[in-house]
Amino acid sequence: MRAMPTSPIATVSLADVKGVVRPIPSTKRVQVLFFVATDCPIANRMAPELSRIVRDFQPKGIEFEYVYIDPTQTPKEISNHLAQFHLGAPGILDKGHTIVKAVAATVTPEAVVLGKDGKMLYRGRINDLFLEHGRARKAAKRDDLKIALKELLAGRPISVPQTPALGCSIPDFS
Repeated sequence: MRAMPTSPIATVSLADVKGVVRPIPSTKRVQVLFFVATDCPIANRMAPELSRIVRDFQPKGIEFEYVYIDPTQTPKEISNHLAQFHLGAPGILDKGHTIVKAVAATVTPEAVVLGKDGKMLYRGRINDLFLEHGRARKAAKRDDLKIALKELLAGRPISVPQTPALGCSIPDFS
């Protein structure tokens, strides 16, 4: 597993599919980035859980963005995906993989939690639903991201700041 950076990531500002410029990292709130692809079956299977996490934690002051990694996608395709899966947060197309590279994301779905200071607080899987490609449990046993967010909101350090994420590889489009 690759090491998490210890220094803050450089600020990147990209427009979401509605044209709103979104700074990453946010300097106002803790921010969760979900790396997704419209054609990744694992990310799409996790979509209801991603939606629940957004619904549960957004009212507690956490900001969410979906980072779409396929530069060939159009804003309309991303908007349709966001609506189809009721994802409940803005979608950003990372055409140049600026965000992907800044946080060293490797698969979809993968979650990254950034503090207001730009430091990475968590990187990894949403939960342990998938044991390997093509093999999933009936239900997750450990909700890694939810645990991390609850610890963070309680003012405690995140007990497991990095977990291996299983999903569709993020290809290098350069």
